[in-house]
Amino acid sequence: MKFAEELYPKGTFKDQETDGAYINESLAKNLDVIAKKITHDMTFMGIISGHDMVGDGKTTILTQVGTYLTWKINQLHDVNNTFTDKNLVFKAVDLEKVSFELPQYSVIALDEGDDLTTHGMKELAVRLKRYFRKCRQLNQIILLILPSFFELPKFYALSRSHFLIDVFFQGEYERGYFNFYGPFGKKKLYLYGKKEWNYDAWKPDFHGRFFSSYCFFPDLDKCIERYKRKKYEDMVDDANSEDSMSKNQIERTLTIKIFNQLHQNLTKIGVPELATAFGVSKVTGYRWIEEYNTKNTITVKSYNN
Repeated sequence: MKFAEELYPKGTFKDQETDGAYINESLAKNLDVIAKKITHDMTFMGIISGHDMVGDGKTTILTQVGTYLTWKINQLHDVNNTFTDKNLVFKAVDLEKVSFELPQYSVIALDEGDDLTTHGMKELAVRLKRYFRKCRQLNQIILLILPSFFELPKFYALSRSHFLIDVFFQGEYERGYFNFYGPFGKKKLYLYGKKEWNYDAWKPDFHGRFFSSYCFFPDLDKCIERYKRKKYEDMVDDANSEDSMSKNQIERTLTIKIFNQLHQNLTKIGVPELATAFGVSKVTGYRWIEEYNTKNTITVKSYNN
C-alpha cells in the first residue's frame, strides 16, 4: 500500500509510478496500533535484525518504519513531528541525549552497526534500562538494529520489545524481504531458536517485501547524504577505537613481560614489592605471573609438538 503521498510525489524514488512511499499492508496495520497507543503513556521498542547477515537492508526498512510511524502519529494526534537523520544514533551513549532533544512521540533509531558483540549488548542493555526509566514520560518509540535477534539479552527479546522485523536475502542475495513477529511469535522464536540461532524454529506472523529506498522527511536527499556521512564517520571512529584497544593490549602485554623478567632476575625482590613499584595490587602481580607462565608454557609445548 502507499502512504504519505503529500511527502513523496511521483519522481521522488527510482521507478516510482505514483505519489507516496510503499509499505507492506500487514506491517502498516501492526504499526498503526503503536501509533494509536503511543499517547496512552506508553513507550515502545521494535527490533530489526538481519538474519545473522549484514548489508541486507536493515537500515532501509528501518527508515521506512520510522517514517511511517511518524507520519501516522502526526495524522492521528495532530502533531508535526519529523523523521530525519537526527532521529538515528549510532551509539547507545547518544540515545538519552537525543531523546531529550526530540519532541514527544518521536521515533528514535539506535543503529548499533554490524560489530555488535555479547559484551556490547550487555552495555547496551544497561543504557536502555536507564533510557526507559528516564524517558518514559516522553512516550517515544525506539527501533533497535542488530545483525542477529539472538544477540539481544533475554529481557529485551522477550519482555521489553513489542515486535521483531527480521530482514533476509532471497535467491542470489536479493534484498527486500522480511519476516514479522509479534510479541508471542518473537518470544517463541527466541526460546526455541536461540540455542542454534535457528530462524526456522518458529513461523513468523507474516512475511513481506519492502522497497529499496531510504525514507526521511522533510529534505529526503539531504537527510540521506547526512546519514551516509555520519555512518562513515562512525565506521572511522570504530576503526580508531579498535586501534586504541590494540595499543592498550600491546602495552599490557609488555608490562606483564617486564614484570616477570624483573621477578626472575631480581631474586631478592618479591611479588608484593614489584606490584607496589608497578602501581598494582599484590593479587594482580601474582595473576600476571600465572598468566605469563601459562602463556609461555603453552607456546613451548606447541613448538615442541
